[in-house]
Amino acid sequence: MKYEGLDTWVSVFEAANIDEANIVKGLLQASDIPVHLEREAAGSIYGLTVGPLSEVVVKVPKELASLASQLLQSAPFGVVPEE
Repeated sequence: MKYEGLDTWVSVFEAANIDEANIVKGLLQASDIPVHLEREAAGSIYGLTVGPLSEVVVKVPKELASLASQLLQSAPFGVVPEE
């Protein structure tokens, strides 16, 4: 399957910063889902890590969006194991 042009890609996650986006990207890529990260140019130029300019949109091909959403819903983000 070849994915041309980002016009057929859809957003599946909005990360607070590039670090969070890269974690989500790794999870999706581990399941063979292509990923594109989209962020404001000012955020990357100035290295912003908080606020609206640091947000990153995680996009996948439209036909894989359902699978990507299922993977993200089952991932234990922010869950701290009980002792």
